[in-house]
Amino acid sequence: MTTAIVVLADSKQAKKLGDAVKRVSKDMTANVDLTFAHEEYDYITVVKSAPTDANEARTLGGKMVTKYKTKVDELVFDIDVMLPDINEGAAMASYQFNKYKTKPKENKLTLAPSGISASIDFARDLVSEPGNVIYPATYANRIQHELTPLGITVKMYHETQLEEMGFNLLLSVGQGSRKDSYVVVMEYNGGTQFDAPVALVGKGVTFDTGGISLKPGRGMGDMKYDMGGSAAVVGAMHAIGTTKPACNVVGIVGLVENMPDGNAIKPGDVVTSLSGQTVENLNTDAEGRLVLADILTHVQTYSPGVIIDLATLTGAIVATLGHEMAGLFTNSSELAAQIEAAGGDSGEGFYRMPMGKNWAKMIESPIADMQNIGGPYGGSTTAAEFLYKFVDKTVPWAHLDIAGMAWDEKGKPVTPKGAVGFGVRTLHTFVMNHQPHHVQSLEIDEDMQY
Repeated sequence: MTTAIVVLADSKQAKKLGDAVKRVSKDMTANVDLTFAHEEYDYITVVKSAPTDANEARTLGGKMVTKYKTKVDELVFDIDVMLPDINEGAAMASYQFNKYKTKPKENKLTLAPSGISASIDFARDLVSEPGNVIYPATYANRIQHELTPLGITVKMYHETQLEEMGFNLLLSVGQGSRKDSYVVVMEYNGGTQFDAPVALVGKGVTFDTGGISLKPGRGMGDMKYDMGGSAAVVGAMHAIGTTKPACNVVGIVGLVENMPDGNAIKPGDVVTSLSGQTVENLNTDAEGRLVLADILTHVQTYSPGVIIDLATLTGAIVATLGHEMAGLFTNSSELAAQIEAAGGDSGEGFYRMPMGKNWAKMIESPIADMQNIGGPYGGSTTAAEFLYKFVDKTVPWAHLDIAGMAWDEKGKPVTPKGAVGFGVRTLHTFVMNHQPHHVQSLEIDEDMQY
């Protein structure tokens, strides 16, 4: 067995490891790696200074796993500062999705889950699965299988039930697919019956061809991760069920497959939503907002104290923010600050984008209450304005456009290349930090007059 150890330069353990560690520790300007014969360790990394916050700690753990995952069987962190966070970052960095490789290149180093890494990896698995494996029915079943043992009540609504209930917008997206659409509601009751729940809402388009408004063929295979928003919600509910916060949370995901065939919705069709509002669909590739509109309407029957929805919604947000941050749209500056703070603690960045009546006017329709696109400019904001038409204006609400963050082509210290699981930690941190009396007191911005 080969073993690596990570020690702080000024620690007792560093001194025990011998003269070589002492020598490099004297004039360190950066972390130092040592490889020499030692009776216990094959590799030693001397860390100049201890991490000062959870993100630094997770990053340290992730970097060390990246360094040693192909070299050692065991990795020891002899650091007594923020060790749980270091271990969590290490566990997150060790993630692999080799399910479909007949001869997978496995890491030599394997680590047990730590913190909420298992919940993040669950979300990553969902995003990584191809569209022929994860489609609405199989996705719904997997949610039920994973969350029910954690004490979360899972309610699955099949296409026939959704038709009776009036989820016409959501169903219009999936009507070109042979796969039936589903809505899944996840209820966690850790508070009292009088506590308004936090509502988490996720777009779950398991594969998005664009429908009749067909996407270009190049890169279309990436659209298996167009359900990244729903994966964040499901992963967060998994973490919530594991850590048991003292509050109520309701998660809801709309699961559809957007395909073109003779039964698919056409550009120009008008559909009546669950809320009763009518929508002119001018572009069938602007489908995620239709899914969210109906599930936003339904989740408000739970009288939530705050609503947060997540979606890989627009290419416009990627054009604006790249793959550096997610777009944040909200009617409450207080809620924005709390999401940004939770994201900061989680290592997930959010940038608040504008909203207002000028953008809302861009989605006015001549023949319906609204249209689903607003023209060539301001696409991420007009999408948010569309969603806001389905939200009670007295409820604090935030929309997180994570289109640029759900998948990473390069990888980061705690995120191997591929599915990120973005949003899971931020949602979990938000829920853990904000007990019922906090979410009920969030103020709506005075200038959000609609």
